[in-house]
Amino acid sequence: MDAVKVGQITNADIYWGDNLCIGRFAEFERPKLEYEKVEHASLGMVGKLNLPSRQLNAMTGKCNVQFLDIDLLPEAYNPAAGIAITLDAPVDVFGSAGIDIARGYRLTWHLTVMFGVTSSGAHKLGTDFKGEWEYSCLRFVEKASNRQVPLREIDVMAQINRVNGVDVWPRY
Repeated sequence: MDAVKVGQITNADIYWGDNLCIGRFAEFERPKLEYEKVEHASLGMVGKLNLPSRQLNAMTGKCNVQFLDIDLLPEAYNPAAGIAITLDAPVDVFGSAGIDIARGYRLTWHLTVMFGVTSSGAHKLGTDFKGEWEYSCLRFVEKASNRQVPLREIDVMAQINRVNGVDVWPRY
């Protein structure tokens, strides 16, 4: 690992299924990955301890919609429809001589989401449209273009929870 490395994501493409969606979203939040906690407090311990359980909390997130695209709305308005979303972003890495193209890469997130809240915002004179949608995530996969194995993979329905291709929890 390099002692000094500065990287940034300054833009991203969003795909709805296989379709590139430029101009539809101002922001698309990736889901928060958080484990349930188990508190341990016993006689003789010098302090309480919170350890992760094997169960993740619900993976949820939000996105800010810039306009109501009628090509997306029928799927988004159906709370039972699982929608494939892909977020794809270049990671620019900088060193002492500026951008280091050889060390740059792309991060890609594959999500399967179900929208449970689809706010259509307010109508105001002279302002851009803004709506906020909230989703529940069934599947989350994070990949880097310079790695063969996903960095993080969670699929609730397939019972997959892996980091760098290895199951998080051992199977006894």
